[in-house]
Amino acid sequence: MMKESQSKDNVTIRWDIGLNKKRVAYFVFPKEDNELRLVPGDELRLRYSGDAAHPAWQSVGHVIKLTAQEEVALELRASQGVPVDINHGFSVDFVWKSTSFDRMQGAMKTFAVDETSVSGYIYHHLLGHEVEVQMVRNTLPRRFGAPGLPELNASQVFAVKSVLQRPISLIQGPPGTGKTVTSAAIVYHMAKQGQGQVLVCAPSNVAVDQLAEKISATGLKVVRLCAKSREAVSSPVEHLTLHYQVRHLDTSEKSELHKLQQLKDEQ
Repeated sequence: MMKESQSKDNVTIRWDIGLNKKRVAYFVFPKEDNELRLVPGDELRLRYSGDAAHPAWQSVGHVIKLTAQEEVALELRASQGVPVDINHGFSVDFVWKSTSFDRMQGAMKTFAVDETSVSGYIYHHLLGHEVEVQMVRNTLPRRFGAPGLPELNASQVFAVKSVLQRPISLIQGPPGTGKTVTSAAIVYHMAKQGQGQVLVCAPSNVAVDQLAEKISATGLKVVRLCAKSREAVSSPVEHLTLHYQVRHLDTSEKSELHKLQQLKDEQ
């Protein structure tokens, strides 16, 4: 409701055409009265109520970039019938995207209905049922810290040691107590146990970036996956992202790949 209530009227549009031949609308969206920050990938609806010479028109598009002058570039989905000869009197509405909430709900449903969605132990443990404590049998490292990370204190060492020996763990601590460093150390030791790849998730893009940075500092090979809509957003770990690593592959077939990439970008 908060997002959808933030409509703006009397917006002035500057029209352009992108390299992919799609219509791009540029307009200023002042930050100060906008509680929810716009980010690339957000969907907006552009509307024109119509006048004597033009029928009413509307189209949905997604934000492709935000310029330093607080200008928003919105790429429209459909290029038919766009009133490019008008520049004033447009309205902009937010379009609520429920993707992440749908996924959360889907996961909760699967968990509730399908006991095999996770191991039986974790399933019952999460639901608070009485279960026999399980230990993971593996060789513990001699040092619990990891190269490239700050030295761990006693409580961080205890956390790493405990997590490596249990199927599921929860680490709590106020901001600044070193949870990210502890997590990176855990990932380092798990990867070194040679049981395959380690998947690391976090609730926000910034949190994933910080984790990727810390894990990369230990010398592990990190691939940061991000949504297609965020590929254009610059981040401190851009060199670790999948799309960046693919673009800069050093293989004999890379020129072919670059040609394909170029074609794809142009299309």
